Amino acid sequence: MTKKINSFDFLRGLGVFFVLMLHTAFYFYVDIYDVDMENPSLIITLIGFLLMFAGLFAMVSGASYTIQFLRTDTNQQRGKLKHMAKSGLLLLVVAYLYFLITGPGIIHFETRSMDESLLVSFINQGSFQPLTLERIFYVDSLVMLSLNILLLTGLFRLIKKHIFNPKMSMYMLLGATLFMAISYIRIPLYNVYLEALDDKNYIVMLLLNFFVAKNNPILPFFAFALFGVWFALLIHHQSKPLTKQVLPVVAIYLVIGIFGYILAPETMLERAIDPTWYFIMVIQIGLFLGMMLMAYQLMDRKTYKGNVVSRFISRFGVAGLTPFFFEQIVSALLFFIINLLVTVEFGIPGALLYGLMLALSWGYFLVLWEKKSYRYGLEWAMTRLNPTLSSKKDKLEAK
Repeated sequence: MTKKINSFDFLRGLGVFFVLMLHTAFYFYVDIYDVDMENPSLIITLIGFLLMFAGLFAMVSGASYTIQFLRTDTNQQRGKLKHMAKSGLLLLVVAYLYFLITGPGIIHFETRSMDESLLVSFINQGSFQPLTLERIFYVDSLVMLSLNILLLTGLFRLIKKHIFNPKMSMYMLLGATLFMAISYIRIPLYNVYLEALDDKNYIVMLLLNFFVAKNNPILPFFAFALFGVWFALLIHHQSKPLTKQVLPVVAIYLVIGIFGYILAPETMLERAIDPTWYFIMVIQIGLFLGMMLMAYQLMDRKTYKGNVVSRFISRFGVAGLTPFFFEQIVSALLFFIINLLVTVEFGIPGALLYGLMLALSWGYFLVLWEKKSYRYGLEWAMTRLNPTLSSKKDKLEAK
């Protein structure tokens, strides 16, 4: 079994843990419709920022698939590309099942309403809420990851003869930067998308949907994956110290992003597609690259034994898809049962505590489930459906 990169599982797990916690806190905060979008409190702003973890998943996924491809024998590369394509398609199926049946609500502040998935609406309202076009075509984090995997499959097919060239890391950095710059076009294209939706011009809407629609489309989230590819190429070639190559890029993106964010209007919580949104994405590229560098230096440069906390978090990076898939119906069902006994309304502290307790509970569930090799979970099922050259199977069965 090829040595795994511990930091990738840890960072992926950290993202899943915070999503599990903050999803629950967000949707069970009693005054959620009364949040002052123009002057949000610091804690609300922080929660809003932390909920935007999709870029980290994209970056780690891009790096992980690149490492796997680089470790594949030349005569097996074709099989690996088929495996990646099948993984992307399987994840796309899971993504739509998740968002339509068990996923989180889409909040509408203007109407003080929540567009909920089928099972969540049944638990909360006692009936199935009709599916809307917005929910059907919503590009959530799982849809984004599946699209990125499919795009990376095409990219690796194009560059497979050159990917081992040490100069490829420089070309990939330039390509990722260029793609991020081009992604600014999402701002005007999103307005075109909304006009097409209003005019029921479904052809234009479908053509633009995966590229610009809310919430995590190809523009700019494939750029995060490309930065992950760049990071993985640096690890593989190791021509220079990693810090000297990554830290300047981290600094540049943080400075440009923060400067742009200060000059742009404060619209983060409104989730508007505008310059504020764009510069938050720029900040996140620097932030997530910095996190990947720090985690890799701590967990993968030397012999790593881990500790209780890191192992607890890393399990979410190995088998977190299953808790992610079911967390909304579990939190809604538990809240429903609690309110049968006593009426409960959560302020911010109570909502955060409720979310933390559920996230920790999922973690302890994974501790027990690990002993059974996470059998019958979504990850387990996907490795059975797509077993060829699968690295996930080894992780699931590792003790």
